Amino acid sequence: MAAVALSEAEKLYIVHGIQEDLRVDGRGCEDYRCAEVETDVVSNTSGSARVKLGHTDILVGVKAEMGTPKLEKPDEGYLEFFVDWLVY
Repeated sequence: MAAVALSEAEKLYIVHGIQEDLRVDGRGCEDYRCAEVETDVVSNTSGSARVKLGHTDILVGVKAEMGTPKLEKPDEGYLEFFVDWLVY
């Protein structure tokens, strides 16, 4: 994990927030965001899910199919995957 350099003021801000049970967004330290999970939301996939957590909205789709191994490796399978994402 990469080291993050914080100033003494930032450290003090974080420690006081913990001591006073406050976060920047007004929630308490043990308050959590409401999570919503939906499955099978994309019809042309083998499986899909949508997760909403606070202002974060994630949509995941998986498509799987059987195929023929490549000629140069007839005893081995292979996996292809593609990732697309959209940031709002």
